[in-house]
Amino acid sequence: MTYLPEVEGIRKELEKEVQGKRFKDVYVKSATAVARHRNRPEFYKALDGRKIESLSRRGRLLLFELDDDHTLVISLGTRGVLSRETANSPGGPDTQFTGSFTTGGALHLNDSGKDGELFVVPTSELETVPELSTGGIDALADTFTWPSFAQELALRQQPLALLMRDETFILGLGDLYADEILWSAGLAGTRGSHTLTSQEVRRLYR
Repeated sequence: MTYLPEVEGIRKELEKEVQGKRFKDVYVKSATAVARHRNRPEFYKALDGRKIESLSRRGRLLLFELDDDHTLVISLGTRGVLSRETANSPGGPDTQFTGSFTTGGALHLNDSGKDGELFVVPTSELETVPELSTGGIDALADTFTWPSFAQELALRQQPLALLMRDETFILGLGDLYADEILWSAGLAGTRGSHTLTSQEVRRLYR
């Protein structure tokens, strides 16, 4: 799975590269990648000539705000990588999406797991996207504070191993990061989240 730290790394790499770029040609290899649209032509039309105003991240989703009050949402799936390439780069067998820009360069989504997804929605309707409304904490966002984290741990009353993988609690950690975090904090996965001392909560938060 492409987890939260990887998605944030991709956002940081691409943010300055794509801001202000305007889509010229768009290609999607499989219709399943844009299944929330009726067909690929509808998806192409939604991006045709649109300029990227900004790039942000919500959980594991990348949000490209467009200049027509719509947003391109990209989910990288289990093994997806989004990268900036040259306009003439041919892509490879796992390149599921190519979007070239009017001023040169292109975006490629390489997705060997073939479970990534792209769709365009009105920006005003983003909150209706189920993946954006899980309610989980984004550990890389400014709103992730120690007091709010401590409060949620006390309220949940669940084993830490389960809770750290729960997307309604904290987004995008998965098995590997959850295990590493607990090990670094010196906490057993069987511990109940509500039994932690203040010092233990601070270690886990760090």
